[in-house]
Amino acid sequence: MKKMKKILVTLSILVASFSLKAQEVMTIENEEIMLNEFVNTLMKNNHDKEITQEYLDEYVELFVNYKLKVIHAKELGLDKQEDFISELEVYRKQLAKPYLQAKEFKNELILEAYNRMKLDVNASHILFRLNGNASQSDTLKQYNSALKAKQDIESGNITFNQAVEKYSDENYNNGNLGWFTAFSMVYPFESAVYNTEAGQISDIVRTQYGYHLVKVNEKRPASGEVKVSHIMFKFPKGADIEKKRKIKLKADEVYSELQSGEDFAVLADKFSEDRSTAVKGGVLPWFGLNKMAKEFEDASFSLDLVGDFTSPFMTEFGWHIVILDDKKEIGTLEEEEDFIRKQIEKGSRNLLSELALIKKLKKEHNFTEHQYNIYRKGKVKENIKSDKLISATLTENDITRTDNDSRELFSIADKIFTQKNFKDFLLEYQDDNLDFDFMYTRFVDFSLLEYEESMLEINQPEYKTLLNEFRDGILLFELTSKKVWTRAMEDTVSLQLYFDANSEKYWWTERVEANIYTCADIKVASKLKRLLWKKSKDLITLEEIEESINKTSPLNMQISSGKFTEGDNKFLDQIKWIKGVSEVKTDESAVIVIEVLEILEPSSKELNETKGKVISDFQNQLEENWISELREKYSVTINKDILYSIIK
Repeated sequence: MKKMKKILVTLSILVASFSLKAQEVMTIENEEIMLNEFVNTLMKNNHDKEITQEYLDEYVELFVNYKLKVIHAKELGLDKQEDFISELEVYRKQLAKPYLQAKEFKNELILEAYNRMKLDVNASHILFRLNGNASQSDTLKQYNSALKAKQDIESGNITFNQAVEKYSDENYNNGNLGWFTAFSMVYPFESAVYNTEAGQISDIVRTQYGYHLVKVNEKRPASGEVKVSHIMFKFPKGADIEKKRKIKLKADEVYSELQSGEDFAVLADKFSEDRSTAVKGGVLPWFGLNKMAKEFEDASFSLDLVGDFTSPFMTEFGWHIVILDDKKEIGTLEEEEDFIRKQIEKGSRNLLSELALIKKLKKEHNFTEHQYNIYRKGKVKENIKSDKLISATLTENDITRTDNDSRELFSIADKIFTQKNFKDFLLEYQDDNLDFDFMYTRFVDFSLLEYEESMLEINQPEYKTLLNEFRDGILLFELTSKKVWTRAMEDTVSLQLYFDANSEKYWWTERVEANIYTCADIKVASKLKRLLWKKSKDLITLEEIEESINKTSPLNMQISSGKFTEGDNKFLDQIKWIKGVSEVKTDESAVIVIEVLEILEPSSKELNETKGKVISDFQNQLEENWISELREKYSVTINKDILYSIIK
């Protein structure tokens, strides 16, 4: 459903405007559709397809249906509902983001990050922890501790490792953070590392975690990324040492098969307990440093040549065998730019970009603080029943309202912001233990960004068009959900009636009930056939067969049981469907024996056996009926002379 919503919301996002004459190409229930609007939508959804009369006629049908649904939604008042208004506001904020950026400054950040990505660094640190609520005295105390540690190290009285032991509030792995690259650490820490030479100690650096002293141990060209496949043998929850040892034995057996030349992908498909990747031969997405468990990462990056594989190794999740599929170095700036931009937007760097934007907006919108700003701001502080910090529990009763609340603090363009505005902001955006002056700065920044956003529809035509299209998309989704999707899934009576009326469409073809045995080799398959003969005479059970064959190894035989149709299994498709045991079937990946238990003749399906398909068909029927109703209710006039003028 969410995927469908995304499709409908983005259906008619427009591309750049064309210089077309303002000609009316169609009228849909008193709404005039101009040629340039229609062409913009067409070109967005055309994807370079040749424009023919036939294609235009087909597209017009889709376009008109879309517009009719939107008109119907507005007629029903869906655009006035609170849920719709709230959701549109979310989209509005998302659409505004690209327009609320200091683009030149962000480009500088992108270049800086790219240059850092070309190096891996190994560093250690001493942490002097501070929480977000730390008092001034605690902050000063930790800073002095950091300063003392730095002086001790530089004077030679103590080594860095000894200083970690003596001073650090976090001495895991003796303060060593291993190898990492850009975006692995918070930005101030990362900057300290990359701005310090190998073998040197940084200046004291402050992050949200406290103060740090950083020693850069080594720098090297970037490792880049690796693409590997893995076979995983999971640890069950609460697995003890003995259980983990037994799982290791299974991993060793698979490793032995791999050493003997068995295909990795085939073994992954058979034995990996990471089923999301097993069906794809164990293939994992590309990854770089600090993206996987350390043991997994170390093993993967230790492989030099494509096709090299590890012996079984353990992580907290289980035992793994990894094979190297590919390696790649850091790409060009152009190749990496999209990734870097996304990382900046979700990380602490984005704050720097926002600060640059605030500076720019202050200038563009003539930001002016009142000459008595400090005094008036102080009056607001006096009216808050707290000491130095803003509490998250702040209520209206904690703020005194005065006759002076209308006095100006600052102005943006021609809009004035008062003491009252600031008090209202504190109530709405209060946060635990935030400094009053910090909240005032946040108020100024928020007001500037909000003002800039409010002007986007005036100053940015493209943004206005995008927003209108999203508005229509949301409306269409809401109405379609009610009229079609939700009804088809929840109206069980109507669904059953539809199924009963169209039951001839839903039939099973001939099926077979069978056991499919995957054997380790021909020898196992031969033994299996002998035992299956005994089973046919009721001399042995399937459980006893499995126990007998897998006594020496759990990998000797795997069983897949069920009902199959043509195309479900390639080996089943190779044999004649008659009751009994097939000849041994082999290919490069498997040794197969098939036991046909029952031949199931073609038969009608029950609703629960094909419910997904029936719901889909019912939805299509509801959609068709709805469109017919809309076509009868609303008028549609198309000027085909103007429409066909698009054809070159």
